[in-house]
Amino acid sequence: MYISMKKSLKIALWIVGALLALVVLATLVAAPIAKSYINNHGEELVGRRVHVDGLKLNVYRGHVALHGLTLYEENGEDLFAAFDTLDARIRLLPLIGHTVHLKHITLSGLNATVVHSGDRFNFQSLIDHFASDEPKTDTTPSDWMVKLYNIRISHAQLHYRDGSQRWDLPDVNLRVPGFIIGGKEASEGGLNIAFTHGGRLNINANHDGSSDDYTLRAALNGFALKNIEPLLANSLRDAAFDGTLSADLTARGNVQRIMQSAIGGSVSLDNIALQSGGQAVAKLQQLLVDIDNINLEANSYAIRRVSLDGLDARFEQFADGNTLDRLLLPSAADTATTAAASTDTSAAKSLTFTLAELAVANCNITYNDHTLPDPFSFPLTNLGIEARDITTGGENNARMHATFPGGGTLVANWNGNIDHWKQHQSLFLAIKGLDMTQLSPWTVYYTGQPIEDGVFGLTTRLNINNSNLDNQNKIDIYKATVGSRRPDVEPQQKIPLKTALYILKDKDDKILIDLPVKGNIDSPEFNYMKLVWKTLGQLLVKVATSPARALAGALGLKSDNLEFMEIEPSQRSLTSEQYHVLADLATIAKSDSLVVINLQRQMPEEQANRAERLEKTMREYLSEQGTSERQITITTGNGPAEDGRTGYAIISEMKID
Repeated sequence: MYISMKKSLKIALWIVGALLALVVLATLVAAPIAKSYINNHGEELVGRRVHVDGLKLNVYRGHVALHGLTLYEENGEDLFAAFDTLDARIRLLPLIGHTVHLKHITLSGLNATVVHSGDRFNFQSLIDHFASDEPKTDTTPSDWMVKLYNIRISHAQLHYRDGSQRWDLPDVNLRVPGFIIGGKEASEGGLNIAFTHGGRLNINANHDGSSDDYTLRAALNGFALKNIEPLLANSLRDAAFDGTLSADLTARGNVQRIMQSAIGGSVSLDNIALQSGGQAVAKLQQLLVDIDNINLEANSYAIRRVSLDGLDARFEQFADGNTLDRLLLPSAADTATTAAASTDTSAAKSLTFTLAELAVANCNITYNDHTLPDPFSFPLTNLGIEARDITTGGENNARMHATFPGGGTLVANWNGNIDHWKQHQSLFLAIKGLDMTQLSPWTVYYTGQPIEDGVFGLTTRLNINNSNLDNQNKIDIYKATVGSRRPDVEPQQKIPLKTALYILKDKDDKILIDLPVKGNIDSPEFNYMKLVWKTLGQLLVKVATSPARALAGALGLKSDNLEFMEIEPSQRSLTSEQYHVLADLATIAKSDSLVVINLQRQMPEEQANRAERLEKTMREYLSEQGTSERQITITTGNGPAEDGRTGYAIISEMKID
């Protein structure tokens, strides 16, 4: 820090030295000649071409005034900076005692442009021109003291360019009543900046020279986020901002230990709208953050309250990425920086974060998935979250509620640890009254079957202990109706959803299911949704081990017996009743491609020849009905049935490849 103070002293001495040189020069050769010398020998003085319209001085009072100064770029043609008037007065006598005492300095009408190209700024040559040959390791204390009083910069215009991007500050004002370098007196100052698209920044600072303690207050009022669009052009793709940022922050600390400073205050975002590629991404009425204390050195953040109200956002999932992928531009530099930061953690202190109160209200979030066979759009409305005393170092609790499309509701309670989240998490979640047709695109994707009607309820208790997941789910479904399997969709899981629902329904058209899901979240193959569907599929297959009778009732078929088709030993052709049974079996098979029916021959061996002739007729008839041998097969059994009947046992099951 002492070296940086020394650099500040050198800069001040350069400025004062240039003023003194002008005074001495004017004393020796008079102001007109000095003006001519500056215009003709500017490159010798500052390293660049300089032009001055007028110069006035009073050597006895230490007063000098420059009017209409223009400083050019290195090429000598383009404008770097210009000002209307620079007026300064310096006391000469204190110079004998190694004290620079500037009584006032006023700069008006400054117009300067900073250009960044590659890794170089357009003012670099000025720094190089005044750079000292003194070794950088020199830390010898200077015995000079600099006292600057009544410093004013009024109505300056500053411009920043980086490639095709430009940022303008049309009205910058600086006021420093007193600034002391090398002494123990107090210093204070203020900066006022107006922004092109709206907003103003006011900064006031006080510094105690004897203790090096300081206080800095920054008040940002109505800063239009449109001002930062050029700065984010290299990070965000075709982004546009509306809304304002306001902040009132105070930092207190010691200049020698700047990272230990205490920062507090408030920040608010109001009426925010973010667009990317002309499409709305998010809107926000207000985000308010009240800060108790931030200590950067300790990596400690104590937040009093975070209040978020009126968020309206959408998240889109595409085959080639999502909303964030399309919004954020890839940056090799950022990636390298992130990688370097992640590998150098030896000196980093662990994060300490506390939040006394979190309040989220009136939020709507819509999830759109364009990767499914059918478009999926699911809005979560009236979202609210309440939490108190959130901390990274202990147990936390939060409550969430939301509304589903069609009037369903969600309530969730969470308890868990943030720092060591795999060690302990507990979640209770209850969904009530969800219109199941809203989930149809997902069931089409996973099972190939759409949902046509039904109301869904779910109660889940999820616990994670040392990376082991134990999730107990209770599913409550009323009047669920599933459509036929889609031939144009290859399902992720071959689940007999339609058939199983027929079997699971009770007499009141209700389905109650207990669905446990277990796994280790550290496993590279862990996928929660696939695990849920796999577990559900196993359950549905288990309850649908004999689906023919259940499907017959659901399809309105009239066959009285779909367990055994009796054949008389002397029979030479099929009867009308037997044709009816075969027709019903064909209808059942065609209703669900996962249904497999086996007609198992049960009769004495001596009747095999006659049975084979009948079976040929049966196969021909079933083929005419549009079934295949994959779904309906005829096999040889082991003699007559246990009750002595002869014929074919009808064995049905759900076959999952």
